[in-house]
Amino acid sequence: MSAALSAPSFSLNTPHARALFAVGLCALLVFAPVFCGAVYLIHKAMWAAETVEAGEPRLARLQGLREAAGRVSAARHTAEESLARLTYPASTPADRVGADLQQRMRAVADSVGVAVAGSQVINVKEANGLEQIPVSLNLEASHEELRQFLVAVSAQTQAPAVYVDNLVLTPTRNRSRPGRLQVQARFSVLRRLQ
Repeated sequence: MSAALSAPSFSLNTPHARALFAVGLCALLVFAPVFCGAVYLIHKAMWAAETVEAGEPRLARLQGLREAAGRVSAARHTAEESLARLTYPASTPADRVGADLQQRMRAVADSVGVAVAGSQVINVKEANGLEQIPVSLNLEASHEELRQFLVAVSAQTQAPAVYVDNLVLTPTRNRSRPGRLQVQARFSVLRRLQ
């Protein structure tokens, strides 16, 4: 007789094979959800890390803004005080502002001996939440009187500020009064719209 070597065959017919199959299947049913859960958690952890990394520059900017909030608030308060000091409030009508500017310029001219031939409020312009209210004046003055007038205008501490927009100087042709100038000047003030 010859001994035949044969490969062991796996069959579920034996109790031992069925037990191994049942244990393997139970292990698979227990570890498959654990494995899927682990894969899901790893994926979520990677997604969270990417999200945090992408949001770090924004968070840093927000923290910088939070730290600078006090300085920004102080600067805004200073700017609002300056704006209030340099402009007329919105509650003052534009025609009243123009009349006030005319009176102020006439008073300054009278104080230094400059003759005012005429004055009028001209085209009001709006820009950036402000209204520019210009006044045109026709003056007659000597060089020294004009210098004193402009110094007096710039020295006014009365609010709001007066801006010199334009000066046109023309010598007079009157021989009886040499050295006199005809001056066309335009001054303006600002009024807040809100």
